[in-house]
Parts: sequence; structure tokens; C-alpha cells
Amino acid sequence: MQEEFSKGARLPPLIRASDVAARLSLRRREIALSVRQLMEKRHTYEGRWKEIRRFQLPYIGAFDGVDDESNAGRRKDTGVWHNCAWDCNQIFAAGVMGGLTPPSRRWFRLDFANRDLKDNSDLGRILDVRMEVMADVLEKSNFYTAVHSCYLELAFGQAPLGIFPDAQYGVHFVPYPIGSYAMENGSDGSVQSFCRRWKMSAAQLVDKFGAENVPEYVRDELANGPGMKADHSVIWYVGANRCHDPARLGSFYLPYLSVYYVEGSAEEEFLHVGGFHEWPVPVARYLITGNESYGKGPGWFAEGDAKVLHLLEKDKLTMVELAVKPPVAATPDLAMKGINLVPGGKTFVEQRDAVMPLFQVQGNLEHLKEVVADVTTRIKRAYSADLFMMLEQQDKSMTAREVLERTQEKMNILGPVVQRMQFEFLGRIIERVYNILDRARMFPEPEDPQMAEVLRDEELRIEYISPLAQAQKMSGLVNIEQAVAFVAQIAQFHQDVLDKVDWNESVNRYFDMLGAPAAMKRTDDAFAEIQEQKRAAAEKAQEMQEAAAMAEMAAPAAQAAKNATEAARGGNPALQQLLGMGAVG
Repeated sequence: MQEEFSKGARLPPLIRASDVAARLSLRRREIALSVRQLMEKRHTYEGRWKEIRRFQLPYIGAFDGVDDESNAGRRKDTGVWHNCAWDCNQIFAAGVMGGLTPPSRRWFRLDFANRDLKDNSDLGRILDVRMEVMADVLEKSNFYTAVHSCYLELAFGQAPLGIFPDAQYGVHFVPYPIGSYAMENGSDGSVQSFCRRWKMSAAQLVDKFGAENVPEYVRDELANGPGMKADHSVIWYVGANRCHDPARLGSFYLPYLSVYYVEGSAEEEFLHVGGFHEWPVPVARYLITGNESYGKGPGWFAEGDAKVLHLLEKDKLTMVELAVKPPVAATPDLAMKGINLVPGGKTFVEQRDAVMPLFQVQGNLEHLKEVVADVTTRIKRAYSADLFMMLEQQDKSMTAREVLERTQEKMNILGPVVQRMQFEFLGRIIERVYNILDRARMFPEPEDPQMAEVLRDEELRIEYISPLAQAQKMSGLVNIEQAVAFVAQIAQFHQDVLDKVDWNESVNRYFDMLGAPAAMKRTDDAFAEIQEQKRAAAEKAQEMQEAAAMAEMAAPAAQAAKNATEAARGGNPALQQLLGMGAVG
């Protein structure tokens, strides 16, 4: 039995989804009731979402009651007179993309929660290899295009992202547009119930779920012709599984239940019944108040200014039009004859039939432009567009360190948003992708059984090394550097102060904050071994140096003795007597 319902995946043909549901005592009426309650609770937010869409982001979302799917090509920006909010949202999405999940560089690393294992370079290299596998899968899949869509939707307050196994790329990601889904928090404040409604043709239903699982009238539509045209409303619901049993096999007993069905079909007909090991739909949320399921995004805070901007833009155009084409006053007789108001046109009148402007436009266009500029500035601030543009406009000659230092203060503004995104969204994505790849055996197994056991039993920790995450850590790096610089200054006058600092721990902390690869840093044991080898080499060199010095000191004495012996042999009686070489008579 397949673990999860992935792109193009089906249940075995011999087992119908409805039969599985009956075996599990799964009632569609109860699920439909949960879906209806989720959709009704969402209604309180729909009004704000539609207003944000109307005046700011006209091409985002798919709301019920709006012909978004059947007439997707129609113009939706007729109420937008100024594109400031749309442009700011593009900058915001690109900035968050480059700051949190840049495709061009590593933005996360894996480490052990157990600090005793952090300095094990062998285990660290294994995690580095697994990170490379994950990064390769994310790059080859549709992750970066899907997550960018989520960042565009974040202006509404939240953006969900579905994660499913995929036979071709390993993992497949599905962003869900605003208005097509509903959700609810669990007791811990995280999203624990999710449903989605969208349209599918008969051909798409059969292709995705199999002919044996779709209602009979859907099969008839496909057989009789309108299979490509007829649309059916499909519901997907995922939530906590009351049949969860870790001791039993099959996707039906996993922690999270997943069901699909067609609205309007028979009472107990299901398209698919399955489950998930992990929560499959991480939700990015911008700002949360209390235990609210839905968030508030930049579009909420820019809504008033966006509406004012449109009014000002209309007034500006009206002022220009009145100045160029002012209303005119004419006599009734002349009105009957007709007036040519085309540029360069001629109207022949008597002196008494003169045509003149009804009034002169006295508006201050420059003052109006200043007000428009002020409003656009506030909209840019709501979307943090000024911050992200400031990062782009940095001097290209600046070093990476200088850029981080200059932007640290402004990055602190996004601190709460970054933390929530990492905890609720990115963390769940990494956990889900890692487990999918692990279950698919896409990670190389360690040759050492002991290391393999550690990887199975020990908890892993996610460390973010994206530009935004590093900017937040910059204060810690600066503190270490300032402390080291201070000690170096004092050491010029008092060398003993160097013993005050644990240099090994300082390097460990600095490497961890930078997110350096584990292979760059030796373990404490390896470092101690190298230090011991250096000490042994130094001691040996000292011994050799002392031996050489002693030999050098002994050389003159040996030479003097040699000279004395040779002189005695040459017939010097005094020396012979002194050296004990005299003849005994």
C-alpha cells in the first residue's frame, strides 16, 4: 500500500477508496461537516482578502463565487489606478526569496541536537552529504517556483504549501491560492486541519484517481464526450487521524488522515483515502494575533493607503483632463449649430456666439504629486519594499561583512517574521522533505553501523544560514570579534591575559554562527591530538637543540686534549709527565 497520495499516484485497482473508507468506518458526512465549518469560519476574512485583491493584487487568488477558473483570462485590474502595491509585493516576494530561501546558495544546515555530537566531524560529514542530497532535490524539483508563489500570497497573511512524494524528482510541491482553502489551528497553535476546494474535469479525475474510484456519472461523461469540459467540485481534507495506530501497516493508520471526494456524489463515495507521516501542508504566516488560524500580511496594513492612492491618482488624472479639456460655455443657438472641440477644429460663430471656458482649473498639481509620493512611501514601508530595495542598492564594492553590518539594524525589523517563517514554514518543509527522502532510501547509508544507529536514534536540529538569518546573528559575531580585538590590545602590555580566553570554544562558536560546513572544523579530539603531536615535535626539537649546544661546547675541550696528546708524543717532557706518559727508569 502506498504511504501517501502523490502526484499521479493511485490506490491498487482491486481496492476501491470507498471500500477502504467503509472498512475504517469513515463517514463522509462527518468529514463534509468539518469542511463546511472550516469554510464558514473563513467567511469572516474573505471580505478583507477581496478588498486587498481588488485594490492591490488583482491577479492573485481564486475566490468562491468569482469566475477565476472558467474565465481566467478576463481583466481583473479595472479597479487599480496605481501599481505601487503590486510592484511592492513583487519586491517583497523577491526579497523574502533571496533572504530566506535563495536558490543560489545554501540556506540551511543540519546538526545534532545533542551537543556532545556537534564536534564529531565524521558524523558531521555524513550530515553534510545528506544536506547536499536535499539541496539537489530541492533544486531539481519545483520547490523554488512554488515557494515564490507562497511569498507572493503572503501579503494576504498566510500561504500554504503542499509537499508530496514524487517518482521523478523525489518531492513535488503544490502552492494553494488564497480563497481556495480553509484551515484551523490545533491546541498548540499550529495548523492541524486543512481543506481545499477546486474544479477538475472528468478526464482529470480519472487520470488522477483511477476509473475504479470516480463516481459512475464521471465515467459516463468521459465515455460519452464531455469529459474534457465538464467540471466537478473536488474536496481534499487532511487532519488528525482518529484511526492512527503505529503498530499497524498501511497509510490509513498514519498520524494524519487524507481524503478526497466529489461534492454532490453519493453519500459514502470517496476518490481516495490515505494518510501522511508528517503534516503535509506547512503554512507560512506573516503575523498572528492570539490563536487565530489566519494571519495578517502587508496587504492588510497597506489597504487604507492603497485605496487613498487610487483616489488621488483619479483626482490627478481628472485635474489634468480638466486643464487640457475644460468645460465650455456657449449660447443655445451655437449649441444647436454644433461645436467642434477636436484639436485644430474650426467652429464659425458670430461675435455674440463666442465659445469660452466655463471655469479655469486652479488645482495645484505639484502639491497633489507630493501627497501621492507620501502615500506610496507608506505602502512601500508596509511591504518592506524600502528595506529590500536598500539591500539591492548597496555599494557593489562593499564586502559581505560591511553589507551585513549596515543592514543589521533594519533586519531586526523583520526579526519576528523571519523567526515565525523558520519555525512554522521552513522547518516543517525541511523535516517533511528529509523524511520523504529517508523513507525512499535516497540518502547513502554510513558504512559504520554505529554511526547508522546514531543517525536513526539521535534528534536532528535545523540551523538556518540564509542571508536574513545571518544578518540576525550578526550581533553575536560582532560581539566575538570585539572581544577578541580587545584581548589582543591588552595582550600587547600583558601577555597573561591571553590565557583568559578559551580560544577553542571561541572558534567553535564563531563557526557555528557562520554556518560553516562541519568538514571545515576538526573535532576537539583531533585538535588535541594535533596539539600533542606539535608538543612532542617541539620537545624533540628542543632536545636536539640542547644536544647540539652541548656538542658545540665540548668541541674546544676535545680539541685541546688532542693537541696536548700530540705535543707530548712530540717529546715535550713536561707534558709527558703531566699526561702520565713519562718513561719509568
